[in-house]
Amino acid sequence: MTYKNKIRENIKSGQFTYTLEYVPEIAAKTDGMGMDFLMNEARKLRGEFRVSGVNIGDRVKSMESLDTVQCGRLAAEASGKMPLLHLAGKDRDANEGRAVFQRAFDLGLDTFLVISGDRVSKEMRSHKTRYFDSVNAIIAAKEMNPDCFLAAAIAPYKYKEEELINQYLKMVKKIHAGADYLITNCGWDMEKLQELIWYRNARGFNTPIVANLLVPAMGWARGIHSRRLPGVYMSDDLFEKIESEHAGSKEEAKEARLHRLTLQIVGSKLMGYAGVQLSGIERTKDLLEVMSRADRLEESLDTLDAWWRAWREIHTFEDGREVKFGPKDGLYLFGDKKPARNSLKGPPVIGRVVAAPEEKKKFARLDAIDRMFFHKNTLVGKVLNFFLLAMNALPGGNAVIRRFEHAVKEPVLGCEMCGFCRIPYLFYVCPETCPKGLANGPCAGTDENTCEFKDRECIHNKKYRIAKDLGRLSELETVFVPPVSDTRETSSWLNQFDETIPKVTVYEESTNASQSKPRQDFEEPVQ
Repeated sequence: MTYKNKIRENIKSGQFTYTLEYVPEIAAKTDGMGMDFLMNEARKLRGEFRVSGVNIGDRVKSMESLDTVQCGRLAAEASGKMPLLHLAGKDRDANEGRAVFQRAFDLGLDTFLVISGDRVSKEMRSHKTRYFDSVNAIIAAKEMNPDCFLAAAIAPYKYKEEELINQYLKMVKKIHAGADYLITNCGWDMEKLQELIWYRNARGFNTPIVANLLVPAMGWARGIHSRRLPGVYMSDDLFEKIESEHAGSKEEAKEARLHRLTLQIVGSKLMGYAGVQLSGIERTKDLLEVMSRADRLEESLDTLDAWWRAWREIHTFEDGREVKFGPKDGLYLFGDKKPARNSLKGPPVIGRVVAAPEEKKKFARLDAIDRMFFHKNTLVGKVLNFFLLAMNALPGGNAVIRRFEHAVKEPVLGCEMCGFCRIPYLFYVCPETCPKGLANGPCAGTDENTCEFKDRECIHNKKYRIAKDLGRLSELETVFVPPVSDTRETSSWLNQFDETIPKVTVYEESTNASQSKPRQDFEEPVQ
């Protein structure tokens, strides 16, 4: 079945695009928001040429939500338009993620937003929950169907150096991997939305970006302000302002919410965004109302300067204070000075943080051990290779090697016996110490450098600090680490010398996504 792909058409032509959101309900508790609701709302989009289609969430409310691919098929048939299917990597290994892509492709559905996904609230398996890394998911989808149309996520609302620059590093990696456009996570700090456009332009990219905007009622605002929605930040000032807007009638509060949202839409368009994805608006009539309001508002705010004045006006308290959308001392990469296009030739190096002495010492020690023991062209490497192969040939030898490897590596690295040790490509920070097992960069769920799981600093911060100190930040954009597939619980030492582990790919540094291409494979995958 072939569906009209208005999302692709609008993104490529520059037509400002809207989509209607549908978040699949828990299968056993649809409460009127199930498949019938989706079908009825999707049908209303047939004659709405400005609405590109339905964007459909994946594993948002529960791991037992309605199947995203089936929801996509229904939405496509009802609307006649290609939907945007979200594919969350959570609780999916690489093979399971590819299977979801294949099911969708078989149904004629080829447009996706690829994300890591948030924390699994209920463990579904006996072993550690693993995530299909979004970078690897983009690569896999493009290998399976080169003509598929992919969006990747970017979280610009970060205020610490490590987590902010990490987001930009991973954004570039996603573009090199094949992302056709980007979608932000939701937030209200319009200076951060502007910063993202400025950064894209300063790096010389042309990748379109869609802004994800959320209109929160009081209950939502309370939960977001208390940090219950991973990766979404609401300042004390903004929460205070929203509270004051709810001091009057429900109609006044609704009007204030909608006015803020429509201002964000107009501001996003003036800044150069390709469209908006509106979270919390699931009915066609509500979406059309918001679009009409934005059209009317745009007539009176035809310049960015006029828009900023209007934005600041509604975010000023009665005592004259302006709402601050970020935390105190939050990092804004450019301040209020717009950088020139192509003015950044690589990742920015700023001076706020450095690697701790113990981080640098650990890197130097492990790097020296790696170079001595695990390269075939060294004398020690040749001896170790001979010894391991001889030991493996003995009865029970393989088990002895595995136990010894784990005993050596677990206290130092948190090793979980992947059988494919990726630490040399990650500055000797083991990705298995990330609760989601992400190797190619962080998810969006961090909160001021703290992991979404609230029990550690994001492991990618350490990797960033070491790379920055070594002058090797560009590697965090260009080195692509493949997923672990069938090697778990085997010895990575044996696999490395047998050359049975995946190759790590390095991409050319290029600001033109169409020119991004593999430069080489590392010839010596090491430990």
